[in-house]
Amino acid sequence: MKKLIPFFLLVIVLFACKKEESNNIIWEKSLGQGNAFFIESSRDSGILSCGVLSGKPYLVKFNKEKSFETDYTSDRIGLFTSAWSDQSGYIAAGSSGGKMLLACIGNDGNKVWDTTIIASFSLDITSLIDKGSGNFLAVGSASPDSSDSGDTEILFVKFNKAGQINRKEETISTVSSFMSASNATADAAGNIYLALTRKTGSQKPKAIIVKYNSDLQKLWETELYNNPAFTAVCYDASADGSGSIYVTGKTEASNLSGTLNNSFLGSVSKTGVVNWKKYMENSNSGSSVIINGTEEVFMLNRSCLIIRKAISIDGSDAGIIRMYSECDSYTTDAFGSDMNLDHEGNILIAGSQGGKFYLALKSSQ
Repeated sequence: MKKLIPFFLLVIVLFACKKEESNNIIWEKSLGQGNAFFIESSRDSGILSCGVLSGKPYLVKFNKEKSFETDYTSDRIGLFTSAWSDQSGYIAAGSSGGKMLLACIGNDGNKVWDTTIIASFSLDITSLIDKGSGNFLAVGSASPDSSDSGDTEILFVKFNKAGQINRKEETISTVSSFMSASNATADAAGNIYLALTRKTGSQKPKAIIVKYNSDLQKLWETELYNNPAFTAVCYDASADGSGSIYVTGKTEASNLSGTLNNSFLGSVSKTGVVNWKKYMENSNSGSSVIINGTEEVFMLNRSCLIIRKAISIDGSDAGIIRMYSECDSYTTDAFGSDMNLDHEGNILIAGSQGGKFYLALKSSQ
């Protein structure tokens, strides 16, 4: 029996290695202690990302060869959750001390300006929408995972690249409630869609998609999951070129031991009608959704960075992309926050691995 012990130890070691093995990742980068909340392919085919590093808002840019180009660490405590770039520099948005944080950073990684904006509630997340000609809309809210923190609203701020605030407006609810806009996106006509979570009184949180016009007038809202017995949270939304909006998040469902989180993916028309919605991954939550051309939708699951693909017209299964050969969503230390496509159609992923700021590039096939 003792002769078998080394064999069993070898099997255990090999199995453990298999759990850590990545599936043909093209490129990956871990920085210091922190989390990457945003990623996109920049105009020069590089990679732009932002998040939090050692407790401070952080932005980093890699060139098209995936080599480090520049970065910026704020002198404030907080985080960046959204960013934008052009040939002259960067705009980043996030929060610091419960206030909206906006910053302009030069190509050399030095601060041009930054400012904080106070709301009537504590703010954690800011999404940036490029309005063109150097103008932006920032949408700020509490985190959807802080629904026990009290009443909150949504803060809209219009500003320009020079740092001039042109408009500041908060939503006003007729009923006291918690509201969180995890992400804001816009369509080609300038309409704005919020991936919203709302909790009223002692009710469970609901997953909602809301549409505003370019003048910030609310046009409609649609509840995606509103069963009073189960929690539902909306984390991301993306609009395609044909009028459909794709939404992802998590919702609870019954199982033998009680309740279980499931990630979901849904499609809503430009008039707010639900086209379809699907449960995707057990014991997970959908953190990001993107459109790959016109036929497929990709959804990133937070735990284990599992990507599910669906046919856009009806939500039917189009396959799965795994970052790791083996990964347990209950014990993993790999979490995905945001996803995008590079100029060659490969998948960019931002999140954390082992508690560190983590970025990866993976084939979409």
